[in-house]
Amino acid sequence: MKRFLSVLLASFALVVQLAEAGRAADDGDPLGWYFDADLASVWTAGNSESNTLGLGAKLRRLWSASEMVITGGVTKTQSSLVTRTATGTLDDFTVNEDKVTDTTAELYFVRGWYQYNINAHFFGYTGADWLQNRFAGIDSRFLIALGAGNTWSETNRTKFKTFYSFTYTFQEDVIENPFVKSDFPGLRLGYDLDHRLTDSTRFLSVLIADFNLDNTDDVRLDWFNALPISISSRLELKPSLQLLWRNEPSLTSIPLLDSSGANTGQTVTAQLNKLDSIFTLALVVKLGPETE
Repeated sequence: MKRFLSVLLASFALVVQLAEAGRAADDGDPLGWYFDADLASVWTAGNSESNTLGLGAKLRRLWSASEMVITGGVTKTQSSLVTRTATGTLDDFTVNEDKVTDTTAELYFVRGWYQYNINAHFFGYTGADWLQNRFAGIDSRFLIALGAGNTWSETNRTKFKTFYSFTYTFQEDVIENPFVKSDFPGLRLGYDLDHRLTDSTRFLSVLIADFNLDNTDDVRLDWFNALPISISSRLELKPSLQLLWRNEPSLTSIPLLDSSGANTGQTVTAQLNKLDSIFTLALVVKLGPETE
């Protein structure tokens, strides 16, 4: 945990430096609608089979004194296990194949944000997000937020803001923990950075930290970093890495074996891993006033 937090602090220091470097007095984005669509996919076939599909979308509406952003996405991986057997004799046999396909990763999310600018550097906002990540033990998590933030830079080169809010979370786990409340108040802190490194390359970084006020050991971090590279005014190639960390992860049910390794037919619960990493390489289609 200490190593992970030290990396976060070092990255936040870099983010602040990038924001300070982008305070040039140029104009921000034109007013209007913006839409981005992401597509990422990987297929393997032959002796092993798997496919990964990632879809994402971002809708943004920019007014003179306010902004609305809605994002959503899905990541799903399916893998096939092929079991081969032979029927016959050593000199004359037939090979049989049995293929079983299972979903090995699946994540859905939707997030909305509405911001009203009180002045050039301070805003109020409300937001909501929903997440389903059954492989991390979360069947459904819905969160509402109300808070404020600061805009440190809003130029064509650098957009950087920090935010803080009160939240309330409604969570349903795949395996319910009777000792943990499923609905709880919380605090949310974070930042949002969009920095243009060159004419064709940007650096995106978004950190969201959620704190459970009913259980102070329950801390969640959602850290997203990307490096979009422009192919044209409408197309980008976007490699990205998202880290989802929770200090007290959800529970999973696992079979109980006896000392000889035989299945007893009973199950026990255990905590899942604290950290999930999601790396994608997506093609992004961009629509908006700047591309028209």
